[in-house]
Amino acid sequence: MFGDFSDFDIEDFAFHETFQDWVLTPDSEYSLFWKNYLAAHPHQTDKILSARTLVLELKATQAAPPDTEFAHTIWQNIQQRTQPKIKTHWQFLLQWRIAASVALVIGASVWWWQLEKSTNSSTLSTTKISDSGLLEEVNRTDRTLIVHLSDGSVVHLGKDSRLTYPIQFAAEQRAVQLSGEAFFEIKKNPLRPFLVYANETVTKVLGTSFRVAAYADAPEVTVAVTAGRVSVFSTKDFEEESTKAQRTGVVLTPNQQAVFQRKHAQLNKTLVPTPALLAPDNQKPSFDFNSTPLREVFAVLEKAYGVEIVADSDLTTHRSLTVSMEDETLYEKLDVICKTLGLSYQIVDAKVIVEKGNS
Repeated sequence: MFGDFSDFDIEDFAFHETFQDWVLTPDSEYSLFWKNYLAAHPHQTDKILSARTLVLELKATQAAPPDTEFAHTIWQNIQQRTQPKIKTHWQFLLQWRIAASVALVIGASVWWWQLEKSTNSSTLSTTKISDSGLLEEVNRTDRTLIVHLSDGSVVHLGKDSRLTYPIQFAAEQRAVQLSGEAFFEIKKNPLRPFLVYANETVTKVLGTSFRVAAYADAPEVTVAVTAGRVSVFSTKDFEEESTKAQRTGVVLTPNQQAVFQRKHAQLNKTLVPTPALLAPDNQKPSFDFNSTPLREVFAVLEKAYGVEIVADSDLTTHRSLTVSMEDETLYEKLDVICKTLGLSYQIVDAKVIVEKGNS
């Protein structure tokens, strides 16, 4: 696609435009190509990672803009120091290599100065091989970093977050480790579950989209589901139990989240802070009610947000509602309903429990 890199050395990678764009741009259009190239050519891993380091070190160097006179002065000094009185064949080669190295450094400085004029970012994402031989992607930018995994899954890595993952997933399962926050779009594969290890939790999915927040110094781990279904366990329960039947966790569906209290090792299920409409915009349900029986109103809300609303029949029988609530959130809609009809509600185990209001 971009040429033959089989004979590339460190500096060749470092000064290739697509490589630079991959290293310096979190959502680079070349990200997938270079990740796949790295996976397909493991023998070049050291060179590629060294080239990334070179690019990032140049970025971190805040030098004054070099001008032609400054570069010429450096060149003259190098020539004076490396010019022998009697030149042999090998001395010519040595001087040529030194000159080439200096030209590379000067060229890098000029290139970097030009790059600095077009970007204000002072911190960048980095990729490295961990001690365990896995890739580590660290996002130190102010933007979300897009990470493409070998199975086609995509991870949107948040600020100050770290994702550790293999170049190629194992045959029986796909597993990554997260510290921080990320939104996952997992490629569906019923034969290979996808596991996210985050602090003291394990999230297991077959194919779905969800968000995990698990910063190292945070008291909680939160897993919120956007689409599909996921299972969340404490790491202890997931790894120590010998059979799947003995594992104790929670199952989440859209608009539900699990909150793991790290201090007490307690896992709770609830609704997300702002439940979203599950239907696409062109199939958005109507929340314009006209003498609509309360049980039907609740049914509309259940289908629209994927929630379960529990209410005794004596609270819904012979009650109806006339109101328009097109722009309100789910909780605002529930507030309107309950205040109008003298009811109250609470969230228990990701369910909306409707009760008689306080008199």
